Formats: sequence, structure tokens, C-alpha cells
Amino acid sequence: FGSSGVAWIFWSGPPMATLALRGRPLVALGDPLAGALSGALGQVRWKNQNNSVSLLQQYYKRLPIRKKWRRAILRGTMHWCEETGQVKIPPIAIAGYDDKKNPYRGKFENLRSPRVWLKD
Repeated sequence: FGSSGVAWIFWSGPPMATLALRGRPLVALGDPLAGALSGALGQVRWKNQNNSVSLLQQYYKRLPIRKKWRRAILRGTMHWCEETGQVKIPPIAIAGYDDKKNPYRGKFENLRSPRVWLKD
């Protein structure tokens, strides 16, 4: 090391480009240059998706809402309205009621219908 704390490495072999052309690696594992180039050349590319996040998950995480409502949207118990930017109860279908002719207008707690399901 010099007085400034910088390590000087001198290359005494043939030019680096000729080593690459001969099919040999540019830097051997024992070379001091290997440590310097490991950050640039030794990047690790993972073949599994353990750490990947889907585009849908990224979209929902960026919504400007509380974590409680974001979790409900991901679970499917609530849905995000694109027009108003609100979290809403998803549209439900109720046995015995029709949205156009005979819509149910009361509270969900007071509903006595035996079948309720989410609309698609």
C-alpha cells in the first residue's frame, strides 16, 4: 500500500484482451485483481423467484391507502374503485333480489337471504 492507502497492482503478463480471446478467464481466482473485479464481474443472477414481486403486488402496494384496506383488497373482501379512488365493498348478488327490478336496500347485517355470493 502506498501512503494514501491505495493498493497498486502491476500486470506483467500479455494484454488482457489477448487473454480473453484465447478462451481463458480474464482473472484467475488467486490473482489480487480478482477481488477488485468481483463486484463488477461477479454479479449473482438468481434462477428462482423467491424474492420477486409480481406487477399486481407492486400496483397494490403503491395505492395511497392504509395497510388495513390494502390487505382487504389483496384478500378480495374489498375492491378498489378506479373512478373515485375509494375502497368499496365488492358487488354482491343476493338470492331473491334482482339489481334492476328488486334491489336490496337494507343493511347487510339485517339481510335474511340464505344465499349471498360475489358477482364476477
